[in-house]
Amino acid sequence: MKFYGELLVFVLLFITNLRVFFVHHVRRDPLVVLAPFTFIVAIFQILAWGIDAFTVLGLLIALFVLLSNFHAIFRYMERLYVDHYSALMKVWAVFTILISAVALAATIYFAPVESSKRNLKISKTQTYYKGSFRSGFEKAGPFDSKTMTFWEFGPEGIENKENPESKNTKELQNIIVLLSPDKRGDTENYIPYLEQLALSGVLVTSADFFADDARWLHSFADKKILRRLVMVIQSMINRQTFEAQREYYSYNVSQEYEVLIPLLQERYGADKKILLVTDFMADIAADDFAKKNPEQIAGVLKLSNIEEYKSAGYGCIEQTDPLLAMAQGLKRDKTLKTPKLLAEKTMEVLNDLK
Repeated sequence: MKFYGELLVFVLLFITNLRVFFVHHVRRDPLVVLAPFTFIVAIFQILAWGIDAFTVLGLLIALFVLLSNFHAIFRYMERLYVDHYSALMKVWAVFTILISAVALAATIYFAPVESSKRNLKISKTQTYYKGSFRSGFEKAGPFDSKTMTFWEFGPEGIENKENPESKNTKELQNIIVLLSPDKRGDTENYIPYLEQLALSGVLVTSADFFADDARWLHSFADKKILRRLVMVIQSMINRQTFEAQREYYSYNVSQEYEVLIPLLQERYGADKKILLVTDFMADIAADDFAKKNPEQIAGVLKLSNIEEYKSAGYGCIEQTDPLLAMAQGLKRDKTLKTPKLLAEKTMEVLNDLK
């Protein structure tokens, strides 16, 4: 959905600026209303998906186009006659058309590799919660501030407690996989891996926390729209300093486990064992929690220890974020090589635990 929102913004910008070459001796210029509309759409894109290169670029261009069309918007609202647009306005329109066209091409070129949940024949659900680590979490209503998103992936029909046919799948349902995504990725950037596990008959869960007492950066950057971007930048600028804070990351992840493990037991039964899957940030916390709770935790799998996983800490960015993948020296990959590899490694561990 993020990709299609970006496409919409840049297409609207293209149309908004192109119109100035076709307006001659008209009573009103109705297409000018696209300028404020596009700016609003760009804002909603950031609120929904956070700040990244494309959402920021769309917002900036939309803002400049809105400001440059302010006089035209005023004339439209006052029902004033439009003879033609000035040469300066046309020069500006050419510039913004070119920028919008380049942005549109880049958006398409760096489009994520998408998969159809229906074609994959898996179930994928999100449950939203409100609250904090201090007060606890409970299911959020439609108008509540959502501070935790709980994800579930599994074979088709698992949401109705139906068991898939294969014996292997039935045995695997005794173990629940809980992914603790690195904050440089969040669950969104691990979805190709989670989908591959679900295809193998595994019930896999994950969660993203944005409670006000989950302090990772101790600044405004802890907000949902900024956190991932800031952490990615910090880790790329000074990886050594970023990785030196593992003990602190461990404390925060431990809080998440204290919420998630009881939640899993409540949803699926206390008899289920849990495989903790981590990707750098949660490594230490998972080891500590497993040692303290052997009756609940079946084992720990650290994705960052898999040598072939070249984007450790960032998720499956070769599919979900090709622009970041390029910055890491990787390429967009439609074959799902990395997600399939990670799923295979996970299945090996699960089969050993059966």
